Amino acid sequence: MQRIIAHIDMNSYFASVEQQDNLAWRGQPVGVCEHLGGIIIAASVEAKKWGIKTGTPVWEAKRLYPKIFLTPTHPDRYRHYTAKFLKVFADYTDDLEKYSIDEAFLDITKICNTIKNGVRQDPFAEAEAVVREIKLRMKTEVGDWLRCSAGIGTNKLIAKIASDMQKPDGLVVVRPEDKIKLYDKLALTDIPGIGFRMERRLNLLGIKTLKDLRDYPHSKLVEKFGIPGHHLHSMGQLEGSWKEGFIDEPIKSIGHMYTVAKEYRKPGVLEPVLYKLSEMVGARLRVNEMTGDVLHVHVHTLAKPMEQIMGEDVRGVSEGFGRTYKNIDCVGKSRRLGYQIQDGRDIFLESMATLKSLQLDTTDASMYLVGVTVASLQPTSNQQSLFRFENIKKPVMTALDKVNDKYGDFTLARVPAFLARDIIRDSIGFGRMKEFKSSPVKRTFYGH
Repeated sequence: MQRIIAHIDMNSYFASVEQQDNLAWRGQPVGVCEHLGGIIIAASVEAKKWGIKTGTPVWEAKRLYPKIFLTPTHPDRYRHYTAKFLKVFADYTDDLEKYSIDEAFLDITKICNTIKNGVRQDPFAEAEAVVREIKLRMKTEVGDWLRCSAGIGTNKLIAKIASDMQKPDGLVVVRPEDKIKLYDKLALTDIPGIGFRMERRLNLLGIKTLKDLRDYPHSKLVEKFGIPGHHLHSMGQLEGSWKEGFIDEPIKSIGHMYTVAKEYRKPGVLEPVLYKLSEMVGARLRVNEMTGDVLHVHVHTLAKPMEQIMGEDVRGVSEGFGRTYKNIDCVGKSRRLGYQIQDGRDIFLESMATLKSLQLDTTDASMYLVGVTVASLQPTSNQQSLFRFENIKKPVMTALDKVNDKYGDFTLARVPAFLARDIIRDSIGFGRMKEFKSSPVKRTFYGH
């Protein structure tokens, strides 16, 4: 039986949802921002034509197209439409992987390997018909302004590559006999999981093209990169992946960072923001039943208001934390704690201690971005602590999580987190949905 995988990727998703809900914005450049003094986190198809893309500062977007429609995020609407299109996908297969908020993989092998009137049908023709039907239903049942690109192949990597080949609103089928043609069409960075930094490292080994990667000895890749070298070899064969997570790999770290809106950049804002971020990280650690003993915290401050540097080059003089950029000071540090951490309050206290060790003025009003991450994760241990307070704290946190699960995040929280309730708004990202615990589909499939 020929395996058939489809990858369906929503086009300019957040911006398209905003256009779906606002008729006047349809056909117009739209930029979605977490707040109107930050960066564009999603641009509409029309905005992209003007050079406005993810990561573009709002002030630059206005310079590129002064009449651009700017809007803060509406995560509840994005989740609403995601649930709707996942429900459509689930009508065609039980084997569905929610890869991120705007994309999914469908194993449609069973419904495409069919026999009609005693004749075995072309599975790829059947797959194309199925996906065209899904795309039509997306317009009629999910949103008439929402568009998606789709790719069909024999594995997840090829399906994802195919969906990227024709945007927006495209459909590309890669049959087994077409696989060899991809080597002449694709650059290394066209492979999900190979970014520009990895491309440079591969170039140093003499690997300049996808064919070079395919033919490079497996043993030498593993010798150079370790386990990732094995995945690089598979990617060169167009059979696997690495960074994009086409294999079911464990969560290695959990973190949050946030860019503070201009109106809240005042002395003393760092502590409540960091406290709420720490509580958010702690909640995610608990829901995933993980703890970690490595903490990383970082803070960015502006040397002068962004309005004063419009048109200036704000790129850094070098990479790394603790370096000074033309307009941005980046301070951060990672350290091993020596014990497992899971409670938001503990994460906050350790983060503040780390920042103070760097002699950072935590009352600085020019602070505009803060982030905290817990890494080196391992499953939670049920072993009782020798300290009575620790044993009391666990059931308290469990009760708090139950209340917030039922009534919404931060319905019940410690006082410092409430101080940031208006500063940190509901947000949502495009990343892989490793942590999703519930789904409108029956199960998730993994593999290549």
